[in-house]
Amino acid sequence: MTNFFSRLELHSKLMGQMMERCGVDPAELAQDRCGATLATAARACMVCGRTDSCQRWLEATEGGVEQIPPSFCPNARRFEAQKAVN
Repeated sequence: MTNFFSRLELHSKLMGQMMERCGVDPAELAQDRCGATLATAARACMVCGRTDSCQRWLEATEGGVEQIPPSFCPNARRFEAQKAVN
């Protein structure tokens, strides 16, 4: 069970950083479809096997301007769609 919680903590952190870096407002994402969009995004992140790529991308874009989500991110389209609505 410890491995699950460690993975949950890591992916929560990465998803939060990804949303921040890409200009996605988590509160607005949580309001979409009564929270279903945020829940779907969290599940997609949890099962993503590209953790190393995500961490490298976040490190490479740190301190820069707002970014477009990388194509390897399972939430890239979801995040871009949310930004387009606002």
